[in-house]
Amino acid sequence: MKKVVEQISTGRRILLKKATAITTLAVSSTMVSNRVQASAQDTCERSDTKDLSYLPSPKQAQATEGVLPLSGGAGLYYWDTGGEGPAVVLSHPGRGSALTWPYQQPVLSAAGFRVIAYSRRGYYGSPAGSAADTGNYADDLNALISHLNINKFHILGLAAGGFAVSDYAVSYPEKLLSMVIVCSLFGLWDKNIDERLDFILPKSFAGLPPEFKELGASYRWANPKGVSQWLDMEEKSRGNGQRHGQKAKSNITWEKMRAGNIPTFFIAGGADLYQPPSMMRAAAREIPNSQTLVVAEAGHAVQWEQPELFNQAVINFFRKHH
Repeated sequence: MKKVVEQISTGRRILLKKATAITTLAVSSTMVSNRVQASAQDTCERSDTKDLSYLPSPKQAQATEGVLPLSGGAGLYYWDTGGEGPAVVLSHPGRGSALTWPYQQPVLSAAGFRVIAYSRRGYYGSPAGSAADTGNYADDLNALISHLNINKFHILGLAAGGFAVSDYAVSYPEKLLSMVIVCSLFGLWDKNIDERLDFILPKSFAGLPPEFKELGASYRWANPKGVSQWLDMEEKSRGNGQRHGQKAKSNITWEKMRAGNIPTFFIAGGADLYQPPSMMRAAAREIPNSQTLVVAEAGHAVQWEQPELFNQAVINFFRKHH
């Protein structure tokens, strides 16, 4: 009799497990189906015939301009909107200069920030100086910060401008309120990340036209006038063509970046050929509690291609970290 009871009990447990498994599978299938349907619905809602609005470059806010002399005959051209609000410093890409930010300058200023941009040595308005004295990213920027009497500030670096951001973040972390890294791995060598560049970029990539490498295909097709304006900015940003290159003040590592405990926001362009979103997310995983934004369709020049979305995201981030 005992055996029969045990067999019945065992049989019930087996049936119960099977029923539970079937119920779980049904619930899971429904959830997956709902997610797929929601995803499809979202895609349909986004896939209309309206294109993005491409606005002309807005009227610039009033700003003071100057050139800060550096050693060896070098100098830093800068502009500064002034004001009592939190300071924001914009660090330009390799294909840019202090001229890179026409869509950001008036908007950030109107939002209550003191906006500053500068050209690194050899770029627009900044004398390259002596090849024997090239200085470094962090000390050059710190000289400008001291000249402008700024104690703490937000910093935003785009592409090669991220090199100056990381060098400053490691060298003078106490002066930063937050940092935004846009389409950049900021001069930090990571074997697991950087070696893959050889895989995604062909050897002929360097010789391709700058607008092809920097601007997303969607933007180039939809806004030829904007492309022409970008090319004009890029040409002026080259300065007189004399440039000696520059290195970082500090050895930049993930450990040092984390040690600064600086609020960090990564922004990637969904169509960026240099630093695709997957690459930027890999970098963001190295910085605890960092934020990440992927801007659909945008290439390497997110701030130029989709300034409205870019500006609002950056302003919201800065305001959280005054």
